[in-house]
Amino acid sequence: MWNMGQAPEDWWGEIKHMHGHVGPWNVLGWRIGQAALRELDTKWGRHELDIICYVPLKTPYSCMADGLVIGSGNTTGRLDLRLAEVACPDLIQVCIHRKDGTDPVLIFKPRREYLRHIDAPKPEQLETLSRECSTMEESDLFEIERLTASKNQR
Repeated sequence: MWNMGQAPEDWWGEIKHMHGHVGPWNVLGWRIGQAALRELDTKWGRHELDIICYVPLKTPYSCMADGLVIGSGNTTGRLDLRLAEVACPDLIQVCIHRKDGTDPVLIFKPRREYLRHIDAPKPEQLETLSRECSTMEESDLFEIERLTASKNQR
């Protein structure tokens, strides 16, 4: 196969290597990427998904994109992971669909309570908040909205 990518065995270490540190926004992106692979029945690095990460274009929000890279295998260079700007954190969401146009379209909406919990952490809180995010129930981190859309609507 032409794509030789492999899912990282140590996702935590991979985020740290790629991003420079691990924070709750990275881990949230990783969790969403992993959930998307499961929900859309694909594997890491197959590049069968199109991901758009809607965030305010500033840190720490944009850090979620690096977690999505490690969680899904998609990348900005391959144009199957893109950032789109939103005006405020209340509008943060990640929209994911299959490139072949088959349904559903998934919209991952982080829970406002969780986003408030990780807002403006002190540097010494990053690891604790990140480890917490890695073990929390998905339903406490985000909700998944499923949409159906015909190919003609895209």
